Amino acid sequence: MEADGYGTGVAEPLSSVAEDNVYEEGYNSYSYQRDTGQDTPRARSPEMAGFQYGGNTMNQTMSEGHYGTSRSHGDDLFSRYIVEPSSRFQPGSVFKIYWSEPLGDGLNATVRSYMDKKGEKFHYSFRRFIVVASDEGHSTCVPILTYGHRACTKRGVKAQKHGIVYQVGNRPFRLHMEPELGFPPARVELFERTEKLDKESRVNYSKLVTIEHNYRVFFIGRIHPGDFVNIVSPAVDTCWGKKRRHHR
Repeated sequence: MEADGYGTGVAEPLSSVAEDNVYEEGYNSYSYQRDTGQDTPRARSPEMAGFQYGGNTMNQTMSEGHYGTSRSHGDDLFSRYIVEPSSRFQPGSVFKIYWSEPLGDGLNATVRSYMDKKGEKFHYSFRRFIVVASDEGHSTCVPILTYGHRACTKRGVKAQKHGIVYQVGNRPFRLHMEPELGFPPARVELFERTEKLDKESRVNYSKLVTIEHNYRVFFIGRIHPGDFVNIVSPAVDTCWGKKRRHHR
């Protein structure tokens, strides 16, 4: 099998699920859900009062025992986040992780944030990732984002580097005035009944993120096998091929 541009190769389908509805038509041929103007119902944020910022990342803090080890901290909420064996990180898998990153400009004021000892501001939240490729001890992933529930209408977001992800049984959804995205929609098979994808969920195929396998994660589903092979993997390859990798 010929390797792709970043040395991962093209993943095989995750199961024998029939690859029905493989997308061979153009992006505009999809039947989209209409924007009713109503907000997507969202679960309440977990109670984080008294959280201690003890590690370099939020996930490190969880791994050190502040969360995920006792029912006294959010009951089952954090106990679902565990260190999984590398074999669980299969291409196409979708998982959640407690994530932190530097606080940029224009973020929603409701996003939880903190300041480290050096005065740098960070925000933290639960974030979903799609596994693109795996190696010993780590995986290369792309994030699923809503951009404050503005999707690709948010200023500065490069729509041509994104694609819609939506739950099996639903239809892909584009917001009013949202520009045409660069890649076709991809279906997500969710295994957890408590999970749902917001209608504004978008994948940034150009943002490759390394996730170490010693982080606590919560696997919630996978990309439909046919969509991973025909949409997700080629989209990542396309974005990678357009990156500047040589000094000018």
